[in-house]
Amino acid sequence: MLIAARTVAAKASCPECGLPSARVHSRYRRTVWDLATCGRPVKVELEVRRFFCGEPSCDRKIFTEQVDGLTQRHARRSTDLRALLTSIAIALAGRAGARMACLIGAPISRSTLLRMVRALPDPEVG
Repeated sequence: MLIAARTVAAKASCPECGLPSARVHSRYRRTVWDLATCGRPVKVELEVRRFFCGEPSCDRKIFTEQVDGLTQRHARRSTDLRALLTSIAIALAGRAGARMACLIGAPISRSTLLRMVRALPDPEVG
């Protein structure tokens, strides 16, 4: 399933200094995979904008808007899909996890599931 969308907010806040900006630098298409619907993978083609940061002392001159609950910086999977895959990776990992993810409509390799487990923070020592 393919969903084509674009953001409509007039302004976006700089992640570095927090100053809202309405000066658009450019636009680009970004692909994000989301939770499956009826066992079918959902691909979201999202048109996002890059903005100029208007704060002269800010180190980040250009930033990209993020959609809450859907995108994170550099991420190709939605936050919900990532949480689901992380749960599968913790429970099953490897080949079994990859088979389970494929059954629910989120195909992923066993290596990626293992990478997700390794990326988790270490638990606190009690």
